[in-house]
Amino acid sequence: MGYDKRIYAAVNDELAQRRYQASLQAQSHLEEVYQKIPEIRQIDRQLSMTGISVARAVIQHEQSHQIIEQLRRQNLDLQQRRAFLLQQHGYPSDYTEEHYHCSRCKDTGVVGRKRCDCYESLLREKACELLNRTSPLQLSSFDTFHTEYYPNLPDKNGISPRQTMTAIFQYCLSYAQNFSAHSKSILMMGATGLGKTHLSLAIAQAVIEKGYGVIYGSAQNLLSTLEKERFSRSVPDMDSLQLLLDCDLLILDDLGAEFPTQFVSSSIYNIVNSRLGSGKPMIINTNLSPAGLRERYTDRIVSRIIGTYEILTFSGSDIRQFLRRQQR
Repeated sequence: MGYDKRIYAAVNDELAQRRYQASLQAQSHLEEVYQKIPEIRQIDRQLSMTGISVARAVIQHEQSHQIIEQLRRQNLDLQQRRAFLLQQHGYPSDYTEEHYHCSRCKDTGVVGRKRCDCYESLLREKACELLNRTSPLQLSSFDTFHTEYYPNLPDKNGISPRQTMTAIFQYCLSYAQNFSAHSKSILMMGATGLGKTHLSLAIAQAVIEKGYGVIYGSAQNLLSTLEKERFSRSVPDMDSLQLLLDCDLLILDDLGAEFPTQFVSSSIYNIVNSRLGSGKPMIINTNLSPAGLRERYTDRIVSRIIGTYEILTFSGSDIRQFLRRQQR
């Protein structure tokens, strides 16, 4: 997959920072140990001299193999003594070594001649951050969702909007708390201002905090990005479609507000069908009813969504208008 050069730069900066922090921490630990266990400073000096002694033995002595073996045993004894002293004083034997986020590549991003898995993971993470840059992910949480704003008057079935929304809130909270890469997909339906975006953003926030990759965006913006990349005369900076297919959770907000074209329709089908096939969850928000979805989209799109997604039907009055009236 191709990425924007800014993403590569961000990943390289991140890895450099990780190496720097590992080195800084190791040096801090070493100074601490030297203060508390002076003998270790002497051992480290002796260990540093063995390398010089080995080089001299190779150059100056015919019996270099014997001398090197003697130095090797001496070096091993010193290392064992060092580890013993550390453990005797309550430190792990590797306390003064550099500890990396990734032990395979030591935070270089390279194993042999190939990119390390951690580098690929960081590329996806930074790409998601770039794609999410215009999303208000930080603005909504479960703590700021209040079911008391919804009417408590029962409908003809004896259920009030507040009861419905309390159940939806609890479902979304549980979904976020128990999220996995193969959680069920969700279709949030209902009129404008009932909290679909708020709850989907709250889920996104919680899922991101669990360490998963999330892409959130309006259908209009994300599909417009795909269309620009598809028909651009230049090579695109990154493959946004692949990011949408690969991320752990994709949230498509306001489906139905995008400008309808053949490309848009085929893109929606591709995204829904591909993620369904790979078992990756998706959350779709729409103001359209099931009938409205069928009028706007092909049967193969609607049947996959209606037939496989958990459907949450929001009810009540526009909360944003209610809050504006409260502020007057």
